[in-house]
Amino acid sequence: MTKLQLKYRELKIISVIAASENISHAATVLGIAQANVSKYLADFESKVGLKVFDRTTRQLMLTPFGTALLPYINDMLDRNEQLNNFIADYKHEKRGRVTIYAPTGIITYLSKHVIDKIKDIGDITLSLKTCNLERNAFYEGVEFPDDCDVLISYAPPKDESLVASFITQYAVTAYASQRYLEKHPISRPDELEHHSCILIDSMMIDDANIWRFNVAGSKEVRDYRVKGNYVCGQHAICAGAGTKSPGDCVCARQKCAERPARRHAGALLSATL
Repeated sequence: MTKLQLKYRELKIISVIAASENISHAATVLGIAQANVSKYLADFESKVGLKVFDRTTRQLMLTPFGTALLPYINDMLDRNEQLNNFIADYKHEKRGRVTIYAPTGIITYLSKHVIDKIKDIGDITLSLKTCNLERNAFYEGVEFPDDCDVLISYAPPKDESLVASFITQYAVTAYASQRYLEKHPISRPDELEHHSCILIDSMMIDDANIWRFNVAGSKEVRDYRVKGNYVCGQHAICAGAGTKSPGDCVCARQKCAERPARRHAGALLSATL
């Protein structure tokens, strides 16, 4: 059996047509003339002796052969991209895609304060994606998304051998609105058990959170079990809810404009990024 001489461009064109279901759109994405797209497709179908697309409908639809073929084409294109990226990395060229996952707050920080500090990104495509912590993430660890290159997280990964660097630690304190404090004053962290706190979903144990505070004047850390009627998936949402006075909230100091309920300086979370 004669081996087919398949061209990268032919495979790329088929992949893009399949995604757009339109030759005109594919030509625009690829930056080549529509007539050339049609010619490459016709040449490929003639070469293999099978139709990849059904042209009897308004949109181009994959034939059964095309449907079975497409995963192999996309896999080959991905492998080609990986090979090019490997060679570029080996030569220290700035190219390829880097996908960074992080919770919304960290992604917001990166987009506001880090991206503009990059002086020469070269041909690198930096993809910032959100990956908010799931319930029990602080106790069970965080999963790596399939397409993740770098994961920045408040909680450690399930596979701690994947940790490349501990970036920083910061203190997180209990905050509440001024209105709430006037009605429900707090002087010590052990009083939190009598208040309705805004809980963080990723720190849930049963129906409660465990918050940590330093004992005043020492480095000793104690755990305090707190409960409440509100559970938030993100610290930023937690802070926003706290300003509306349903209860105390927990957030990084720079995120909350309201004054803290009490400046217990210890870390409630060991925010290991």
